[in-house]
Amino acid sequence: MIKEYESIQGDNLEEADMAQLLSVTQNDDAVARVRAAIPKGPSQSHCEECGEEIPKDRQLVVKGCKTCIDCQNLLDRIKKNYGQ
Repeated sequence: MIKEYESIQGDNLEEADMAQLLSVTQNDDAVARVRAAIPKGPSQSHCEECGEEIPKDRQLVVKGCKTCIDCQNLLDRIKKNYGQ
């Protein structure tokens, strides 16, 4: 992406241009990480954490879900609080 930008602007990238380019690149990376984290494929019938049955509605709405609502909420809190 930088080479494309340089070919348009030459070698004289200004500080504001570089900041904008960095921002776009970071946003692209963030979008890619989020997309990679989205579950894919069929949902499981039972939670991989507690073994309880995952409600059919959740299986249909959340494609590729592997956990029940309670366990997912707990995992989300752990991730938020501890960054894991």
